Amino acid sequence: MIGGSNLEPSKIISSAMKIQLITNLNTYVFNQKRKLIYHHEMISIPAFMPGSGERDVLSLYDQMKHTGQLFSYMNEWDLHYFGYSFSKSEETWTIIIGPYFNKTPNLYSLSREYQLTSTQSEDLKVICDKIYVLTAEQALSYGSVLQQFTNMMEQEISPIVIVSDKSIRPVHRKEDPFNVDEEGELVKLRYKTEKDFMHAVERGDKKEALKLINSKNMLFSFSERFPNQPLRRLKNVAIILNTLLRTSARNSDVPAIMIHRISEKFAYEIENANQVEALHQLEDTMIEEYCDVVVSNSLSKYSIMTRRVIEYILSFYNKPINKEELAAKLSTHPSHLSRKFKEETNMTLTAYQQILRMKQAKQLLKTENLSIEEIAYMIGYDDPSYFSRVFKKETGRTPSQYRDGEAGS
Repeated sequence: MIGGSNLEPSKIISSAMKIQLITNLNTYVFNQKRKLIYHHEMISIPAFMPGSGERDVLSLYDQMKHTGQLFSYMNEWDLHYFGYSFSKSEETWTIIIGPYFNKTPNLYSLSREYQLTSTQSEDLKVICDKIYVLTAEQALSYGSVLQQFTNMMEQEISPIVIVSDKSIRPVHRKEDPFNVDEEGELVKLRYKTEKDFMHAVERGDKKEALKLINSKNMLFSFSERFPNQPLRRLKNVAIILNTLLRTSARNSDVPAIMIHRISEKFAYEIENANQVEALHQLEDTMIEEYCDVVVSNSLSKYSIMTRRVIEYILSFYNKPINKEELAAKLSTHPSHLSRKFKEETNMTLTAYQQILRMKQAKQLLKTENLSIEEIAYMIGYDDPSYFSRVFKKETGRTPSQYRDGEAGS
């Protein structure tokens, strides 16, 4: 009961939606029976991290023993949450928001302490890039907003509308009669362009793919569905584009794990873009990156067994290769696996793994402020000196020289 009337879950959910819009954090609402009645997740915590699913929010819920009190919760990886509960007429409701960080996490330390695979380490970086790092003042402001939950629920906001004195007369235009033949031809052209576009991406031909999108804007032309919402329209266009690019890359036998990473990255950037121009630029970037991935990583020329081996090494390149276990997974003999892999790639399993490690090392040296020791560990080398020797042999420069050269270029 609120103010003598029944407490309607719809009012609670409506207020929770307002909280989510204000904070842009995951928002959860539980009833007194520990049942989740509403949630809006901007970020999904992967299974290898503590608190995945609703485990963190349920842990906070179970420890909130008082109503009308703001609770702050932090898990072992420094993911923070706020919780607030209130009671009205013997009914109790709990609202939880999060996660957020109060400082930038040390990805190297987390990866090492929890023995993450290369795939998990890269997924950790992606997810941590999405989670907000809030100052103490920002966090307390969000907590203060959460404490106003009941006020938001009980008070309807009805602004006084002020209208300009000058009335705007609508301009009535005479529309052309609907032409079924012209509409049909437009649909045919749209699908032909889509097909040509996907074939260009499957070949890794970014020049042709960009030309098709830029010169034939009708490809995703459905602006009439959102005539007054250009940002939402462009986000929908970008989502469709991401799907087509993902499909095209998979048709070219690019490893699924690589497609997943790039697709997830762009899905997040699309949803969080807030400028029309930024979305236009993002479309071109998506096409270029997917085409580059196809050119560099298509497995179409390899046998099914070799494709599966490569996909396995891509996921676990920072771990030692156990040929016996890998051969067992593929129902073959270790010597046959090694021989077949070398016939098709002109490399041994360890040589291929080393190339992947060096490629990742270069990326980390260019983009991350990590020590040489940290980078060595993250890509699978326990001995930093050995890593440096291998890196110099492959590139002609030590890791430090490579980093300094990239910084100066």
